[in-house]
Amino acid sequence: MASWPAKSDPPHLDSSNQVSYEIYGLHLICDRAIPGLVPCDRDPLRAADIHVRSTHETSTAERKIAADESLWYVTDILDADGNPALKIWKSERDGGYRIRYSDGLSFSVDVAARSISIHCPKAISFEEAALFLVGPILGIVLRLRGVTCLHASAVRVGDSAIAFVGSEGAGKSTTAALFARSGHAILSDDIVALSERAGEFIVSPAYPYLNLWPQSVRMIYGSVRGAVAHDSDKHRISLHGRDSRFQREAMPLKAVYILGERSSAPGAPRVEPLTPQDALVALIANTYGNKLLDATMRAREFRFLGRVVASLPVRGLIPGEDASLLPRLYQTVAGDISAIRSPR
Repeated sequence: MASWPAKSDPPHLDSSNQVSYEIYGLHLICDRAIPGLVPCDRDPLRAADIHVRSTHETSTAERKIAADESLWYVTDILDADGNPALKIWKSERDGGYRIRYSDGLSFSVDVAARSISIHCPKAISFEEAALFLVGPILGIVLRLRGVTCLHASAVRVGDSAIAFVGSEGAGKSTTAALFARSGHAILSDDIVALSERAGEFIVSPAYPYLNLWPQSVRMIYGSVRGAVAHDSDKHRISLHGRDSRFQREAMPLKAVYILGERSSAPGAPRVEPLTPQDALVALIANTYGNKLLDATMRAREFRFLGRVVASLPVRGLIPGEDASLLPRLYQTVAGDISAIRSPR
């Protein structure tokens, strides 16, 4: 875990409007309800890990500190106009961060990663901003707090969790949805936050929905009816429905599957063994926000993932190209998990 400076005072929030949530193992308090999340009862004995406040105008304070900020990170992902979709500035005065998207949506994070302010242009709704908050923004905050996060989706199988790891478009959410349709609860989609406890690696629950491309929704659910579309062109599938559910408690990680390229070969879908070296390289390449890490954080994460590889089976998973093979993909992974649980 990263070493942080002394805790700063959280921003003042009107206690009458505070809403509490548990997400990624963090106790988060926001000054308004966050769409898509289910509030939890606030524990009076537990301090909040993150305070969130929102505004529909860029504050004067934010404009004043711009001169004290230096550009810290620029994504290589471009928007429709060919500009970087995301930039992050770091304040030389107080060490805080300003995360700004090219459409004007921005988030300020304090140096201790305990406070998030949402600066939402009037053209962008809070519901749209919330999609970024619970996804990439909290992913960045977790990284700043020293938490190792895999670019993955996680599902419950029995009394433990398995994770499907891969780059954008690899099929993480689709595979998780396949398991959800087969009766397994979902812990997390796209970002899997890991912690180490008593010799086990623990997956913390994220948000109670899946984000799927329309084609994946049709492959898994038959139609997009009932799915909620949002601006990223993906559809939100609630995990409160009859055919799916959300795992609200943290679970120990049992196995990791690295999603490879889809194959038309007769043997696909299939599970492939990975050497410890290949497994470690694959996990390092698929940590969330790995370009944000400095040398010290990278070294710490390398040791953490080394312990993951030494403790858990990490396999390659090669899906088939044909959507008709999705049931076989589930059966392949389920069979491998059974073999892990009952080794000869």
